[in-house]
Amino acid sequence: MTPTTIGRHCAVCATEVVDFSRMSEAEILAFLAQPRSKSVCGNAHAAQLQPAATVVSPIKRWSRWVLAGLAFLGLRATETQAAVPPVPVVSLALADAPKHLVNSAPTQKSVVLQGRVLDDSTGLGVPGAWIFIDNTKYGAVTDDEGRFSLTLPASWKSLKKGKVSLRVQASPFEFKPRTVVVTVPARRQPAALAVRLLSVPGRGQIMGRIKQAEPPVAPPKS
Repeated sequence: MTPTTIGRHCAVCATEVVDFSRMSEAEILAFLAQPRSKSVCGNAHAAQLQPAATVVSPIKRWSRWVLAGLAFLGLRATETQAAVPPVPVVSLALADAPKHLVNSAPTQKSVVLQGRVLDDSTGLGVPGAWIFIDNTKYGAVTDDEGRFSLTLPASWKSLKKGKVSLRVQASPFEFKPRTVVVTVPARRQPAALAVRLLSVPGRGQIMGRIKQAEPPVAPPKS
């Protein structure tokens, strides 16, 4: 640092450091009272700003002025930062968005109907049960555990109304046929089904010959 008349000049930060340690109380107060446009860096003894702890008398008035003056100079940078207006934050509610953006979920190209046919008396799966879609020949046959899966194109006539009927039948000597209406959501796959078939009266004691019929065939892909 380069010596000056009142202290030293720092070439790095281009600021003059005032040496308060050489000044009396009156000189410090007079210096702080002078008008100036720039902040002041000062060098002072701790005893000048903070009286010893053994002193019981109140803090002298000049010490209060020194503390207030240095606090004011130190707060100038904080006040400058606080004066900068905050950047406004803009949030768009969902209601403000265009409708074509809110309802932009793609329409399903196909619908998968799957589930399991169960024996209502035992809770076990019914193998070989037939499932027909609406009043058509299309459908599926359950596997050994009574499970089935059907894939329908989105162009299926009844899908446009949001509902599909499934006609479920198994051995006529054991189970009653049943029709289940499935509601199909517009933009998601329906939940898996659990179709329970009731037993016919006298189940296990009925004997006869079953009239052969054609099993369901897989629905078209388009």
